[in-house]
Amino acid sequence: MLSYDELLSELEGAWAAVSLHEHEYIESVIPSSHDRTVKVELFPEHDEPLDFETTPPWVELSFSWSAIHQLRSEGRNIANEPLDLAWTYTVNGKSGQERNDIELTRIFQRAVQGAFERFYPAEAAEMEPVAVEVRRIYQSDGQRIRQEYLQLVSSNITDLSEQWAEREPRALRGLLRVELQLVAAVLSNLSDSFFSPNGRGYHTVDAA
Repeated sequence: MLSYDELLSELEGAWAAVSLHEHEYIESVIPSSHDRTVKVELFPEHDEPLDFETTPPWVELSFSWSAIHQLRSEGRNIANEPLDLAWTYTVNGKSGQERNDIELTRIFQRAVQGAFERFYPAEAAEMEPVAVEVRRIYQSDGQRIRQEYLQLVSSNITDLSEQWAEREPRALRGLLRVELQLVAAVLSNLSDSFFSPNGRGYHTVDAA
């Protein structure tokens, strides 16, 4: 049966295998109820230190392991409980004021679509465009209000419910490796679209 420790270990191995690096890792545990929550920010190769100008697109991975999950992992015959990995992609930028939200959303969607076409071509042909939130943050200098920066955010879920009864550890490892390869491809496409001088998106770093 799938266990918490096995899931966490395989996830860590999978993101390391695709050269994603932890920036912030938070694990919260309530021993009395077996409730556990994991949240980690994963970044591709990047310059140090990270600041607003040098931060590449990144993803936050999070999941919760409840008492029901624990009972299920111990082999209790209870109803199947969804086990979701949540992925939240974020792109920061200081340029792009000349583009409207629809244009920015479409650039983001094309980057995600391209990654899915590489790893899940059949599903990609039928998938709906991902939802993208465009956040525009404004600051006032006392005389006028100006846009300080942009932030694009999009989330999706990986459902691991079918892994509960899987007896072969390599099946879980293989699934997570493909999922993290997809994540790395999405981040690479987002970087090309929003940071590369050859990308179709806006350039957040003038010297890029």
